[in-house]
Amino acid sequence: MARNIHRTWFFRIVGKNLYLYQKKSGDTTMMYPDENITNGLMFEGSAFIYPFVTVDPNELVGDTNPSLVEPSTVDEDSHINLSRMLSLAVVDYVKAMLSDARGDLERKEYYMREFWKKLGDHQSNKMKSNKVVTTYPYAIK
Repeated sequence: MARNIHRTWFFRIVGKNLYLYQKKSGDTTMMYPDENITNGLMFEGSAFIYPFVTVDPNELVGDTNPSLVEPSTVDEDSHINLSRMLSLAVVDYVKAMLSDARGDLERKEYYMREFWKKLGDHQSNKMKSNKVVTTYPYAIK
């Protein structure tokens, strides 16, 4: 019996937890699976293996991506393994926390707005969408 696993099983990642849901046939609600997974669960994904690396992950080495190596000790020469936009967001967050420590709440709010804008830009850059426009045979181009 062929099963449409990709249509009946769904997952959601929250932090480090993976939640598995099953959709029953003829029903639109999601629920926890009511059957045992005897042969295990295969999950393919990616993660940051090294939070800190020795080279900047955003700069190419020649025409290729750099090979990321974890430093033995984290110091000023280490790089955070984040995209360029997230690195800029971290800078704004640190500036906001320093402004908060000095008691400058207006500047803190400014940097927090910039922080959330950069996080939103990073999320929107990951979304891919296609725009399809139909043309009519007698349309003027």
